[in-house]
Amino acid sequence: MDEHIASVTEQVKDLGKRLTAQRRAVLLHMLTSRRCSTAKDVYHSLKNEMPNITLSTVYTSLRFFVKMGILKEHVHHDSPNLFESITAFDAIQLKEVM
Repeated sequence: MDEHIASVTEQVKDLGKRLTAQRRAVLLHMLTSRRCSTAKDVYHSLKNEMPNITLSTVYTSLRFFVKMGILKEHVHHDSPNLFESITAFDAIQLKEVM
């Protein structure tokens, strides 16, 4: 799995961004959970291992990966939006963020 993270890190760098510890944690959580999650679900899952992470950081990271084509956001007007992984971990190809 480390070689996959190294690959994602390089692709993110090529886009002029950084795969911060928080972004990496959010990405790993989403790719390994295999279920739809709200931002609050992700936040609560990561809070124990990363006490300094904020809900805002989780939202920003999730939307960052949506723009890159790794995650999909399901918009619900009457309930929290859900995020899901749409790519297999070994097939990650990031697209340029607009």
